[in-house]
Amino acid sequence: MPFVIPFETRVKIFRQFVLLDQTRRRGGYVDPDIWRVSILQHPLNQRNNTSSSHDILRRHHAKIRRSNVFEDAYHQFYGLGEGIKEPIQITFVDQFDAAEAGIDGGGVTKEFLTSISNEAFCLKNDPRLFITNDQNLLYPNPSVLDEARESLRLEGHQESSLYWKERINEILSQFVFLGRIVGKCLYEGILIDMEFAGFFLLKWATSGLMGSDLRYRANIDHLRDLDESLYQGLLKLKNYHGNVEDFFLDFTITDSITLKNGVDKTITRELIPNGSQVPVNNENRPLYVSYVARHRLQVQPHQQTQAFLKGLTDVINPTWISMFNQSELQRLISGDSSEIDIDDLRRNTVYSGVYEIGDDGEEHDTIKIFWKVFKSFDDSDRRKVLKYVTSTPRAPLLGFSQLNPLFTIRDSGNDEERLPSTSTCVNLLKLPRYANESNLKEKLLYAVHSGAGFDLS
Repeated sequence: MPFVIPFETRVKIFRQFVLLDQTRRRGGYVDPDIWRVSILQHPLNQRNNTSSSHDILRRHHAKIRRSNVFEDAYHQFYGLGEGIKEPIQITFVDQFDAAEAGIDGGGVTKEFLTSISNEAFCLKNDPRLFITNDQNLLYPNPSVLDEARESLRLEGHQESSLYWKERINEILSQFVFLGRIVGKCLYEGILIDMEFAGFFLLKWATSGLMGSDLRYRANIDHLRDLDESLYQGLLKLKNYHGNVEDFFLDFTITDSITLKNGVDKTITRELIPNGSQVPVNNENRPLYVSYVARHRLQVQPHQQTQAFLKGLTDVINPTWISMFNQSELQRLISGDSSEIDIDDLRRNTVYSGVYEIGDDGEEHDTIKIFWKVFKSFDDSDRRKVLKYVTSTPRAPLLGFSQLNPLFTIRDSGNDEERLPSTSTCVNLLKLPRYANESNLKEKLLYAVHSGAGFDLS
């Protein structure tokens, strides 16, 4: 259906829904620190009189190793369920379990959520929960459960065994948790640099009150987002003028999987009952095309998608999601893809240290040089600078005034040979007091393109 309410207005409505939900759940104390104090002031949780205040805060706090962000977060936060909506507190620790310096005033939580997203959607993980299409857009790995089942068989486990069920449930629980993490980012207004395939986002938009993919209707056009070559092949079959029976097709489909030992295996499945006995002909080929699209888009990834949507809708009410189509949902997740509005960013930038603007209202000379250099960049380099500082290359949907914390520039000394550095958790650029344009431009571009100078202080 066409959306008659402008997108920006619907985003504001979405944020208002979230604020009302936070106010209700937190007893009116939306600010994380004030909420924690309010919890300590009550001997028992108002909604759960079996949990002590310290127990509630303990369950919302996690010690996370930077080398194992997803694993640590999953084991410590999965049990929260929809309770992950409440403020969480993160302590990053090193390999010796020593805590990093710093207090989580929201910045470390942002760093945690962006870090876990980057790690969880990494294609090198085992198991690979998500994979990408030809356009590098993410969607749930349709083969992950088949690969797990075949690996369990190779290890000698029976399908009826407890270990088998636990292993499959563990994978599905990880999808649930990933859904909650993406939901938490949406709930907190934290942008993540992830792009999802359109057919997958359409399942979010059509998830309905139950947060299910059952209302999604697959068609051949959606298949283009998943597998361009399969889409083109089915399109040629659909429009073929000769006798389709010459291709010796039947109503079966072959799924290919790769096992842990590197061996490739194929699994043949019937698209309809006794499909191996039903040849594809000119009359039934539209049905065949429809069933192939349905299998690839809906049947094969059903359990994974259902689990992810379960987690997502634990945090985000599905009726809120239904306000947006798939392309709008992508903007909600990762920000505005239009050209960066330099004037808006400059208006909403905070300066600290030597760069703090005094009573005369004049910007520091280095700040003036910075904005001149930034304006000279093309949009691609501007986005790289933005990602370098904030961890995402796109602006918030309602402008940079919605960036939390605001984009901040702080001086980092007068050593002009030093590179800029950043603290993405608080959207902070630490900029040496460069005296000329060429040096600032050279050092900033080098830092941005090489990823140098990143820290969390």
